Amino acid sequence: MTGGRVTARGGNDRVIPADGMVLSGHGGRGEWLSSNAVLGARVDLAGSVLTIAIDETTYFYGVEQALAKAGNGITSAERNCLDAPLAQARAAKSEAENLLAQARVASEAHNVDTAVELAEQARGLAEVAWYRTVESRPVEGRGVWVRPTETTPAKVEDTLDKIDAAGFNIVFLEIILQGYTIYPSAVAAANGIPAQRPNMAGFDPLQVWVDGAHKRGIELHPWVESFFVGSQSENGGPGPRLTAHPEWAAVEREDVAKTGPQPSSQEVGYYFLDPAIPAARAYVEALYREILTRYEVNGLHLDYIRYPVSQPWQTAGFSDSTFARAAFKAENGVNPYSLTPDDVLWAAWNSWREEQVTSFVAEVRKMQQQVAPHAQMSAAVFADPGDALSKKFQNWSDWVAKGYVDVLAGMFFGTSAESVARDAALMRRTAVGDRNLLYTATYGPFRGSTPDVVVDQIQAVRDAGSDGAALFAYNQFSGAQALATAEGPFRTTASTPHSDLSVAARTSGRWTAGLVADATGRCIPAGIAKNVRKDLGQADYWLRIGKPDLAAEAYTAGASRVSHAADAVQPEVAKRLLRDLDMYRRWSLMAAELG
Repeated sequence: MTGGRVTARGGNDRVIPADGMVLSGHGGRGEWLSSNAVLGARVDLAGSVLTIAIDETTYFYGVEQALAKAGNGITSAERNCLDAPLAQARAAKSEAENLLAQARVASEAHNVDTAVELAEQARGLAEVAWYRTVESRPVEGRGVWVRPTETTPAKVEDTLDKIDAAGFNIVFLEIILQGYTIYPSAVAAANGIPAQRPNMAGFDPLQVWVDGAHKRGIELHPWVESFFVGSQSENGGPGPRLTAHPEWAAVEREDVAKTGPQPSSQEVGYYFLDPAIPAARAYVEALYREILTRYEVNGLHLDYIRYPVSQPWQTAGFSDSTFARAAFKAENGVNPYSLTPDDVLWAAWNSWREEQVTSFVAEVRKMQQQVAPHAQMSAAVFADPGDALSKKFQNWSDWVAKGYVDVLAGMFFGTSAESVARDAALMRRTAVGDRNLLYTATYGPFRGSTPDVVVDQIQAVRDAGSDGAALFAYNQFSGAQALATAEGPFRTTASTPHSDLSVAARTSGRWTAGLVADATGRCIPAGIAKNVRKDLGQADYWLRIGKPDLAAEAYTAGASRVSHAADAVQPEVAKRLLRDLDMYRRWSLMAAELG
């Protein structure tokens, strides 16, 4: 807040001006601020009483800020030779300016309602103008997690229309929800578990989703919660799996003496399977096999592929089930319940738990390659590999090294573009490297972020080395956010990199060659542009004849030219070229590894 007005919103990391302050709240107070402290609102703080006033001038201020942002975006896109529909952006900005002028006239005539209505229309168009200055790529992952609530085929089709209009090309559909499958499962029924989620009985939602997604050119990847089986708040107990098989439950250290399944203390109210128990593992894998063999899905997306949070170890360590304690003792000669971090075998206990998860991922990978070799294996993982390993025994960097997954969806919970970019760069630098695709998960919809923050986060993870972005989740995805993706970063149709890495590199390389040609003489000297285009053409040739390793060398040569001539190339253009050439190099190397 500056000068008595709200001048910025969101998870911002910026200097607070001398006459400024920050309004912040949590829970109900945070929700109140989010709803009322709109951009341009007048703010008065008298002691402990905060008053927020909104009138037509508030709306005018919002339009002025949106117009300024659009203008800056257009100028920046022109200066940086960005591939964007700037004529359309200017047209939207011009129309917004006209509407704002009409709103001011209405205000002067004391027609407040009309003034506000016109100002809202003006701001919407100004925002669209800015969205149109954002880059939209021809190849990238554009995922969205969907928790299905649709109980008829018609409702599924309606949701898919909205997902398609927003520009997504991957749906991660939650098909195992609170321990129930949304489809009629023979595996569940054979294990004494209800065959289908009760409110979805009467049709096969998964088949409708698969058919509907494919009809629209969208990939469908079942989102499966591997070891999480339900919450107390949703089920009023441990849920259908642990009701039928309480012996499968993961047991927290403090609950060893208790009878029956108990929820996690750190992930409050959540129940989990023990990854070490063979029958529990076999059941989960059998479900995955059923999904991959019955439905033409494009992949399998593993979530909760870990132990529950196991710190502090004194109370929250998992899993001290009877089976796990006996199995570890049989291998190591000691009951792990008696161990502390000071004991020599504590590291072995940690490694043993890590191996229960990693070996399960390996088994699922082997099964997937046997029954559905076309399907992509992906996993939702925590960004910091050290944190994931120490707290949850999730060693995803090992999965990458061993080729157990094709795509990682790093879960980035930050509220700003800068924070998610840091996490994406950390994953790429520390563990993902050149061996895996990274579709960064951003939580803008879930957090109720403004549409511009959602767009900024998508841009930020692209620039930090992600091969795509995935938004969590559709159920909180607002109409305003959908407009932002459709007019902005997801404006053009895009194929997924994983569908064919060589084709992805060729398609993107030709797009980049076109951008270089358009920027020649304005942002890139002619000689440099000619040589970079030559390198791109050489890479395309090598990919066309099936030599992706040589294509990677050509992309490296192009990047070297740009680096050595960085002083002569417009800085933002050089950054984009280096980012993209490195991406195409990675895709080519992965294609070479796949053969």
